[in-house]
Amino acid sequence: MSTFERRFSVVMSSPTLPMDEVLRYVREGKGKRLRPRLVFMAARLFGEVNESTWRTALFVELLHTATLVHDDVVDESDERRGQPSVNAKWDNKTAVLCGDHLLSKAMLVLSDPADNNILVEMLNTALAMSEGELMQSRRQEGEDGSQEAEDRRQEYLNIIERKTARLMKACCIGGALSVGATQEQVAAVGEFGLNYGMLFQLRDDIADNENVALAKALLPLYEEKTLGALKTLHQMSLQ
Repeated sequence: MSTFERRFSVVMSSPTLPMDEVLRYVREGKGKRLRPRLVFMAARLFGEVNESTWRTALFVELLHTATLVHDDVVDESDERRGQPSVNAKWDNKTAVLCGDHLLSKAMLVLSDPADNNILVEMLNTALAMSEGELMQSRRQEGEDGSQEAEDRRQEYLNIIERKTARLMKACCIGGALSVGATQEQVAAVGEFGLNYGMLFQLRDDIADNENVALAKALLPLYEEKTLGALKTLHQMSLQ
């Protein structure tokens, strides 16, 4: 991960002073780098980390960072990871342009023809993430208590799958594809990534005191699914 940080610092820069200033600020508020870690772990399950793996890891962190910058504008958030958000420190226009810059840079990072199948997976994931965010926004605006319990449950699952779990799944799939994993291996590690992502968001919602009743009810199911997917990967590693 220390090597990742050095490489990420290079891509999180710009030859223009205004954008470089914003990118440096965003870089300083780094998170846990969970998504590139998933890329590396999936790659190492089925092969050796290579340049395609590195490009995939950089892409997912750029994509994730861009969505956070945009989300703060949409949610009118003033803080991100203990410091003022980009929109709070500068303005919404700067934040939107910074997010757009990061998305464009992400696509350039993964533009090698050898990475085409990974890029298609990632772009489909980005589409799903924007759908999930809009679904969540409309859900919050339209909540009136009239929905049936099962409808609320399914809507909640659809939202967290798109806004969080699909990217975790794509990280695992991208890592596996980067080392030439088989279709069976890609499917298995993708299943783990999806269930792990669902579990991650459920626990996050409980910690943030959001959708607590639904999240607590679903937590045991996704703990079981995640452990089951891990067992499948373990069995594959023994073959």
